[in-house]
Amino acid sequence: MSAAIQTTLLRSGIRVDAVRIANFRSLRNVEVELGDIALLVGMNNAGKTSFLKALHVALGADRRTILPDDFFVNRDGSAADEILIDVRIVPVGANDQRTASFHQTWIDNDLGGRGLINVDSSDGEFVAFRTRITRDAVKNDFLLERRSLAVWPEFISWQQSGSGSRVPRFEQLASFFIDAQRDVIGDLRSRSSYMGRLLSKIEIPETAIADLEERLRLLNDDIVSQSEVLSHIRTVLAGLNRTVPAFGEGVEINPVSKKMRELMKGVGVQFADSDGSSFPLESHGMGTRSWASLLSFDAYISWTARLAQREGLPFHPVLFLEEPEAHLHPNAQRSVYGQLVQGSGQRIVSTHSPYVAGQAELGTLLHFAKNGAETRVRRIPVGDLGDDDQRKIRREIMRTRGELLFASAVVLFEGETEEQALPMFARHHWGQYPFERGVAFVGVGGDGNYAPFLRVFDAMEIPWFIFSDGEPNAQAKVSRSLATISLKLSDSRVCLLPNNQAIEGYLMDAGYEAELKKAVVEYHGPYDTPEDRERKTTSVQEWQEAELRRFLGVGRHKTRMAPHWAAAILTSGAPRAIPPAIRDLLARIDQCLNNNPPQS
Repeated sequence: MSAAIQTTLLRSGIRVDAVRIANFRSLRNVEVELGDIALLVGMNNAGKTSFLKALHVALGADRRTILPDDFFVNRDGSAADEILIDVRIVPVGANDQRTASFHQTWIDNDLGGRGLINVDSSDGEFVAFRTRITRDAVKNDFLLERRSLAVWPEFISWQQSGSGSRVPRFEQLASFFIDAQRDVIGDLRSRSSYMGRLLSKIEIPETAIADLEERLRLLNDDIVSQSEVLSHIRTVLAGLNRTVPAFGEGVEINPVSKKMRELMKGVGVQFADSDGSSFPLESHGMGTRSWASLLSFDAYISWTARLAQREGLPFHPVLFLEEPEAHLHPNAQRSVYGQLVQGSGQRIVSTHSPYVAGQAELGTLLHFAKNGAETRVRRIPVGDLGDDDQRKIRREIMRTRGELLFASAVVLFEGETEEQALPMFARHHWGQYPFERGVAFVGVGGDGNYAPFLRVFDAMEIPWFIFSDGEPNAQAKVSRSLATISLKLSDSRVCLLPNNQAIEGYLMDAGYEAELKKAVVEYHGPYDTPEDRERKTTSVQEWQEAELRRFLGVGRHKTRMAPHWAAAILTSGAPRAIPPAIRDLLARIDQCLNNNPPQS
């Protein structure tokens, strides 16, 4: 993933471009198209890890990774009889676009000679196979078999399509799963880790070993001779020669292992920080160690790709990666996506970081969300958006509000007044901060700026609501934004203030004049003396309705007053503590969340 490694990585010439999954955990029936990189976003427990593991099982993992809980549970409490995972592989060229035929190296190895290559209706070659997982009641185990698919049917009938001959495990199409609990220290100590596997490949020419070990012997002698303590220990332990027969040099003190094979077992990694000090990775934080673990995987893959090229073999790695941002600070997280796209093969990555998601290309994002017990997967229809729309989405959402991709519901409104007041009422209503329920309150910066947000949320099926002033001009702009996703103002998710009013006028009409005057008094504080507060209170109480409306709706007072009048209203006691229009908005959100509760 680093620039240095990138130069050794090769284009594989193939891609896993489509996956269908039935009955694996919450993945009841999903279809996902994949590119070289896919970024899985969404709330916790939405099915992202399930997708990674299902595809990993199909491409390489064996039945020992399957658990009883991996079978989808139906509404009646019964578990599904089988898990189906269909995978399609297509050839791609140097420009990453699909080509008509597989390269000869793939035909000669993993894909050819097994009858796996088929041709679709557009004369394009593809390889497809089905992984079926069932229970073996006799052995109390699971059966896993992979069989070829001669056609890639329409999604509506894919589970009924027949399968053919058995498909052996692929050798050159390699699947790797790295979870969020990675640590390069553990990698260095484990022979089965990617770093351990790479270190096990260390080979030194026999002609060089004798010379290197002689240097190590001289280095040990030099270290011992320079140390009074080590020299003293060697002298005292030499007494063993008088009691234990020794053939050779007798006692040796070796600060450094003198055998090359033993030296390799103690490989360590030092990392120098900005001031030039070098420390072993054990002394660094988990962010450095987690990312070093990913880079060690990259070293393993690039080395394996080099060996495959040397042998004239194809090689296509598929990495399933959880949370590459783990333990990294926000600025480091922003650089993660750029490093991910430099890797070879395919990278299917789940993330909870708005900083990682904010750097991604729109077409790489896959949004996972629960619909009851089932996961749904959606993406932004980039092909249906013009360049200007794409720029707006990147600027207004991805670059600065990437956290919205992880929300259980989003409330959109025009600007600062609602941004300050609505979360206060929501917290009172729910007894917790809105973000604890996964609800985001977002000012779009003007009543004409809803469109980019609506396009993204509608495409990804993220529940959204609009809370808007009822003024004719505001209604017209909201209506035009809704038209971009073929909706109208009458949609139940649009909450308009009644009687063509802005929110301050609505509050006056709703009978909150006393609370608003109290808020004006607080707005002008703090006061030097109780007498000063009393004088201001008396003065404001004498205001006529027109004067109060004018103060609330003009200039800087409009936005700065919002937290004050919200706090004053909240102290007025039920049911007046939440204005009816805002109470209606929160009730609609409640209904949405109750039908599709957020997952923790």
